Amino acid sequence: MIKLSIEKAVGKPLAHDITRIIPGKSKGPAFKKGHILSKNDLAILSDMGKRSVYVFDPEKGYIHEDNAAKVLAEAFQKKWFTLEGPSEGRFNIKAQINGLFKININLLTFINQTETIICSTIHQNTVCCKGMTVAATRIIPVAIEESEFWPIVEEIRDKGPLLRLLPFSRKQVGLVVTGEEVFSGRVKDYSLDILSPKVKPLGGKIISHQICPDKKEAISRVIRQMVKDGCDVIIATGGLSVDADDVTLDGIVSSGAKVVSYGSPILPGAMFVLAYIGDIPILGIPAAFFYYKTTVLDIFLPRAMSGDTITREEIVSLGHGGLCLNCSKCRYPICPFGKG
Repeated sequence: MIKLSIEKAVGKPLAHDITRIIPGKSKGPAFKKGHILSKNDLAILSDMGKRSVYVFDPEKGYIHEDNAAKVLAEAFQKKWFTLEGPSEGRFNIKAQINGLFKININLLTFINQTETIICSTIHQNTVCCKGMTVAATRIIPVAIEESEFWPIVEEIRDKGPLLRLLPFSRKQVGLVVTGEEVFSGRVKDYSLDILSPKVKPLGGKIISHQICPDKKEAISRVIRQMVKDGCDVIIATGGLSVDADDVTLDGIVSSGAKVVSYGSPILPGAMFVLAYIGDIPILGIPAAFFYYKTTVLDIFLPRAMSGDTITREEIVSLGHGGLCLNCSKCRYPICPFGKG
């Protein structure tokens, strides 16, 4: 492609969209790629501050921004995404299903360090719904030399995929409620009222709901039975502080589960427990979830129900961003909580 003054470009096809912004009213292409410039267009271009434009050049060896963006969007992902574009040299990547959004952060950094290619994404571990835009890509120049572009694309393909969407495949949830006061009936159990609205949007169902006294043997027995009954995620509530009567952690350990983490730098949720019995995650949720609208559970339940493995290192890293601000009107997940 060739850069020409707008006067010399008359009669030639534009090599790119030309964006026009009317403050407070609109933003979009005034002229699309391929548009044949006429003398009537010169006044509009001048009003937009344009003195020069790029027009198509028959010389080979370059890939146009629209084509490059399409190649990149296809290279970034393999399954569960759809593409939208091009528009002004950009392709959007959208979720094809409901799921948990995952990013290869190191690869994303590599892409954005190339100085010619960019990719913008939403946050890692975001719960996505079908049709949601999760990423967008484009090249910085109007065109890029093929000799520079294709080696980068091949490296992206080799190291990728950059983006993944994990379906919420773990749908059978077991709920273990602990506490003598609840077991005896002195205190009403509100756990289903709180947890069902969190489980259902992820495609799940609580298939077993058991109330246990503060006895590790009872808790252990119920967890093992839930595994036999087909629960692929287990949530245990209460009994996780340092009080003498709190034995939920002991019950989890006694069930044969391997504890990944006890305690988290997340508030509310400091006494969070993560354990696995085989590949089945057990989420030990502190009693704070009965009071606060958003807690550590909201961060890790989607990951558990998608089959995503949660590590101790990831839990520790969430000290950065792990403080809930307890806003008067909760907007989670459109907020910093749990984003890292």
